[in-house]
Amino acid sequence: MIKPFIASLVSVAALLLSPGGAMAQQVNLRLAHVFPQQGAVGEAADMFARLADERSNGRIKIAVFPAGQLGGDEAIGRALIRGTIDLALVNPNSMVGMDPLFDFHILPFIATNYEDVDRIYYGDDDNVVRKTLRETVERHRMKVLGYFENDFRAISNSKHPVKAVEDLHDLKLRVVPSQSLRMFFEKAGSLVVTMPFPELFTALQQGTVDGQENGVILIHQARFFEAQKYVTLLNHSYVMSTITASQRSLDKLSKEDQELLAQIGKEVGEWQVKKNRADVAGALEFVKAAGIEVIEPTPEALAQFKALGQQVWEELKPVYGAERIDALRKLVSAK
Repeated sequence: MIKPFIASLVSVAALLLSPGGAMAQQVNLRLAHVFPQQGAVGEAADMFARLADERSNGRIKIAVFPAGQLGGDEAIGRALIRGTIDLALVNPNSMVGMDPLFDFHILPFIATNYEDVDRIYYGDDDNVVRKTLRETVERHRMKVLGYFENDFRAISNSKHPVKAVEDLHDLKLRVVPSQSLRMFFEKAGSLVVTMPFPELFTALQQGTVDGQENGVILIHQARFFEAQKYVTLLNHSYVMSTITASQRSLDKLSKEDQELLAQIGKEVGEWQVKKNRADVAGALEFVKAAGIEVIEPTPEALAQFKALGQQVWEELKPVYGAERIDALRKLVSAK
């Protein structure tokens, strides 16, 4: 009788101490991102940690490492695969060195307004944009918990207003490490430079590069307006990024905890998109007040830029696959 009783106690103790048990153990996770702590993405990361703490009654603790403390996006991505970082708000398009499909969704001119963005990027989870990104993330042992907005991209420079394609000729521009955007600017005749983001402000100040392409929020936050004279709201690429979990880390958690993190990721992502769009308007007004000339291309000029973008789509068919590009064209043209 004693042995069965002891065995029963051991079984109960094991159940209570298991991840799904009533006395589940403390869960400690690390979340990384490259964004400033002050801003919609940084606030979203802190919100994720706070909600996990609150909704687990203090059992799930998430330490947040902002502003590239644990490395750039690709370093964070590789750490997610290994499980040395558990969670991240990451830019997949900056992980193109790991897989060329990581920047499929930022091809030039997929969308140029929020109406099309919401339909294409935040609509059907199985359209070619969402499906390609999700499947690429999962192929590398990561899991998408939600999506957040990293803004439309604009062009800033210190030389002259960019109103047409020919105005990009011979401008030395720092461009993100994306094969499609690099090709786009090279076709326009720009001298494309890639460099780590932390080096960019000094390069702009010293004239090592004439300009760069990022959203107006980042132009404001990074104070690029101090070294630039012109900003063109080209909206040449929209960047949707991912709230991402390491699959190795998720596999160590109970099903209930995994579902909780996924629920929080979806909620935080939706909040960040709304917050980011409100912040864009404020950043644009600040940049204008700082004396920057803001240019919006005419419909005729925009058509020229879009035609250049279509050349990039066509030339990247061998990389992304002809079927994927054809499906993207149908998705973009559908209303």
